[in-house]
Amino acid sequence: MTSHRAARSARLTWSLLAGVLLAAGAVLVVPGWRPAAVVATSAGSVLLVVAGAVLHRPRGAAWWLVAVMLALWGSGALLVQVHGHATAAANATVSAGQAVAAGIVVHVARRRAGDREPSPGGRLDLLVTVAVLALAGAQVLAALLNGRGDVSGVVVATVDVAVLAVLLRFTASRRALPVSSWLLLVAAALTIAYDLSCALHGHRLALPDEPLQSLGVLSLGLFGLAAVHPTMTSAFEARTFTRRRSPSAALLGLLPLVAVPAALWWVARTRGAPGLPDWTIPVTGAIVAALCLLRARAALRASEHLAEHDPLTDLANRRGLARAHGERAPAGGRSLLLLDLDDFKQVNDTHGHDVGDALLLQVRDRLVAATREVAGAAGAVARLGGDEFTVLVPTACAAAVADHLLRALAAPVPVEDLRLRTGASVGIAHEETSGPVPLAELITRADVAMYAAKSGGGSRAVSYHPAMREEVARRYTLSGQLRRLLSGRAAGVGHLEVHYQPLVDLASGRATGAEALVRWFHPEHGLLAPADFLALVRSNDLDAQLDTAVLEGVVQQLARWRDQGRRALPVAVNLTRTSLDDPDLAGRVLTLLAAADVPAHLLHLEITEHEQLPLDSPAARTLTRLHAAGVEVHLDDYGTGYTALDYLRRFPVQVIKVDRSVVVGVVEGDGQLVAGVLAMAGALGLRVLAEGIETPEQRARLVELGVQQGQGYLFSRPLPAAAYADRVLGPVRPRREDPTPPPVLGGAAVRPVSSPAPSPRG
Repeated sequence: MTSHRAARSARLTWSLLAGVLLAAGAVLVVPGWRPAAVVATSAGSVLLVVAGAVLHRPRGAAWWLVAVMLALWGSGALLVQVHGHATAAANATVSAGQAVAAGIVVHVARRRAGDREPSPGGRLDLLVTVAVLALAGAQVLAALLNGRGDVSGVVVATVDVAVLAVLLRFTASRRALPVSSWLLLVAAALTIAYDLSCALHGHRLALPDEPLQSLGVLSLGLFGLAAVHPTMTSAFEARTFTRRRSPSAALLGLLPLVAVPAALWWVARTRGAPGLPDWTIPVTGAIVAALCLLRARAALRASEHLAEHDPLTDLANRRGLARAHGERAPAGGRSLLLLDLDDFKQVNDTHGHDVGDALLLQVRDRLVAATREVAGAAGAVARLGGDEFTVLVPTACAAAVADHLLRALAAPVPVEDLRLRTGASVGIAHEETSGPVPLAELITRADVAMYAAKSGGGSRAVSYHPAMREEVARRYTLSGQLRRLLSGRAAGVGHLEVHYQPLVDLASGRATGAEALVRWFHPEHGLLAPADFLALVRSNDLDAQLDTAVLEGVVQQLARWRDQGRRALPVAVNLTRTSLDDPDLAGRVLTLLAAADVPAHLLHLEITEHEQLPLDSPAARTLTRLHAAGVEVHLDDYGTGYTALDYLRRFPVQVIKVDRSVVVGVVEGDGQLVAGVLAMAGALGLRVLAEGIETPEQRARLVELGVQQGQGYLFSRPLPAAAYADRVLGPVRPRREDPTPPPVLGGAAVRPVSSPAPSPRG
């Protein structure tokens, strides 16, 4: 509704603009229409400003001041039309309107008080402006003290010249101004030009027979049009005036100020009022020109700085790194460290790019500090883009710098009210002792080593070795084959296989379900485990496609087992964040289950604790809908992330899967965390399953603590579908017959504890 109203307001603005231009043209061409057009435009502009303020409800009092200003100017114009000349009352009314205009300028200046240009450019701009305004002030003072000639005309015209130059300077230095701001600036410039022309003709307002009235009609109309345009709410906002143009454009914007000395000399001579001595004009002009040259030098240096530095972090960019690399190398050679943040994309996706930028700035500070601690002035830190940073250091201290960088990034990074954890993968490339290596080659080598560090789990540093290029080529080939495999063009790239790892009741050892784990049967490399290709899936943004393939495969396999009359046990499938962000996921899963005639309680979905989901993600709605249909939701990898309690509140979790890293310590007596999880789960009505159980001692301790379900190599490794069915689900038999109980996995029960009652959902 708001967008439609804004569109109507915009169309109204342009329609009225056409009317104002026609009115101004009529005033210029048809003298008899001038009085009526001036009165109508004056009243109409005030009404438009009031209507725009009521309709759009802008913040602050600026637009109401504009209405008062226009009412005063319109009253002065009306008095001129009535009396046929500029009376004292008309002049006083117009002067009052100009005082209100000055108040608007002060109001706007106060709201943009925080807008400052970086030194030295801002200071030089200020000096140029001060020099011009000082010259104008001196001419006004000289005219008043001299008391001969048209003093008032000189004073008004001098002020108008100075204000017009400052206005043009301001307009030329700003970018992305809204339409209403442009209309206001054009109207203000026309008003000043109108006032200046009247002053040069010896009066304050245009007389009824003067074509100059068309300029007044046009300026008043533009003020009114600015108020009815939808962007009027931002016309006086501080952020509107802080968007500056490039340094070169800002430099060109000084030209109106450079012309002021000559314009003031012309005003004084035109009105016949002696002003300043003749020598003041060239001297002031020379001062302004010198300041402009200094400003040009500052702009040039700023442009050179921007060309070699990253705009966000102010670190050297690739060009700046090339300059540092081109300098003389130390005796022991140099090394390039290429650093890539782990899981930075997740921070951007979860918390937004503003938080991501704030994180990059803190990472920059830590990198610079860590590099200076070891390499001192010999280290050069650069940002290549995104979350990639480089450090160029002497080879002798490369390993120490890498160690310092990793330790510096290991601590949580506070951003606003968040504490973000981010590690980094570091690739190190050394120059040969025989001579320098081209920078592009050095970056390529470091990049190869960095990917090797990521493949090893991240948060580590790896030095380049020529054999790593083969691994990069292999990864590149596998990435292309993986894309073909998941897009359905699978000829010659193998196929996906889903293996099933049984979930068991710890006391009895009997299977209660399975977790689906994907494998890739490759025609050249054989059966690839997830560790061999899941990193490629993530780096190529193929998570959702892989999730879909596994889901479809599991549901179809469940349907086949049901058709064979095998024992019906649920299967858990992992979902990545990309899939959970899909608002259509629930519908597709339910359609898939219905098409295969598989009950919803036989499908369990696992979400991981360490993949944070933003509050605006559709995941909560998706999982709630699936839970209502009978699909269980499990929280995987519990104990490795930082948002578990939030997940338990937001999502319909029914099972907590304690991560293997927590299970490993229970035998040594470190069972407090597991006991705490059990207590919390009991209070929330959740079940607990332990992952990664490998020894009878771990199993016994978990049963002693009260954990009822588990999985791990003690019971079974992941099995192909056929082997899992034969070992766990029992033989094929007609569906009407009752299946036999599944076999005991992992040896005899530790103690006779009854199996938990099945959930209503599965």
